[in-house]
Amino acid sequence: MAPSTLNIACACRQITGTIDISNCSLPLDFEICHCYNCRHSSGQLAISCFNCPRAPDNGPPTLKITSKEQPVAYKATEELIRHFCGACGAAVYMSVPESGDYEICSGVLDQAEGILTFKQHIFVASTKDGGMSNWIEGPAWTGWGEKSEVFQPPSTKPAETTEKPISAQEGGESNEKAKLKCCCLCRGVEFYITRPDQDSTNVISVPVPDLFTPCHVYSHLSQEQKPQHETQEQNEGEWWLRANGTKYLAGFCVCNDCRLAAGYDLQAWMFAPKKNIRQLDGKEIDFTMGTLKTYSHSPGAYRDFCGKCGATVFWRSEERQEGLIDISVGLLDAEEGARAEEWLEWWTKKVEFEELALNKSLVAKLKDGLKKWENK
Repeated sequence: MAPSTLNIACACRQITGTIDISNCSLPLDFEICHCYNCRHSSGQLAISCFNCPRAPDNGPPTLKITSKEQPVAYKATEELIRHFCGACGAAVYMSVPESGDYEICSGVLDQAEGILTFKQHIFVASTKDGGMSNWIEGPAWTGWGEKSEVFQPPSTKPAETTEKPISAQEGGESNEKAKLKCCCLCRGVEFYITRPDQDSTNVISVPVPDLFTPCHVYSHLSQEQKPQHETQEQNEGEWWLRANGTKYLAGFCVCNDCRLAAGYDLQAWMFAPKKNIRQLDGKEIDFTMGTLKTYSHSPGAYRDFCGKCGATVFWRSEERQEGLIDISVGLLDAEEGARAEEWLEWWTKKVEFEELALNKSLVAKLKDGLKKWENK
């Protein structure tokens, strides 16, 4: 039987390629890795990859980069090299020099259904709290698959707080505990987030995200015509602040732009006012700091990533007047764990642009897991 050819591409299409695969080997297993290295080199809460098929008789991996441009290589460890697009930041693949294996990042494929099937979570112990493994049902291992032990994730989520916002509490927190440090793997990008305060509400012109209102479904309708359950969140004031103004909102996006620019299917964002994001010296965040590079995927919309290790960092737009910034959650170094639930409240009612997802079976698993989490 003749092999099939899969196509890969990043968001800007500066990197394109093909993978030859035997039809009888489909679907291919993919894993979700939660290790610190993968989270901070990608900016993702966890990453999804599959082993690139080899040519017959244990030949070389069948991945061929067909574009004139080649991915940027970053040596993440002695055993692993990460390859990403230097123009848009998309993770493309990882190479293991010792074995010659390639691990392909699942988000750069042009198809997923019937091609990929979820196998397991690995290195979950690195998250402390279970990370994404609580929301996507499947085997979860403390380390490298069955060679390690089964990870037992916490079974409950933090209780809802009735506390006043930090700025209103007497004494507040210590300076260090009032800061959430964030960094990419190479530390070319480092900053911190402060707790919500009274200024966190003073953000003008902030459209409600697709987490609440399916933009492409109801964009032609007026506010009065939209279903009530889709508009009620808009009437709650500052939607990016949760838990009585003590936490920030976080959620998942699976739109094509996020998938192709990250290189992974599930992009986790948190939302924070620009004034609450600071450089290590306390100055306001600067989008030219350190190793940050910027990619504009559409007029007035910008993605920032580390030009050295490739980590996704920010999404921002002129529509928001850059008052509110999306931060890629995998950069967070929260003491309590990867989900940073002392700082974030995760949105469980919807996944952004879920109707447009490429890997629909994976997103269905995520939606189901979030719903179960909400009901605990």
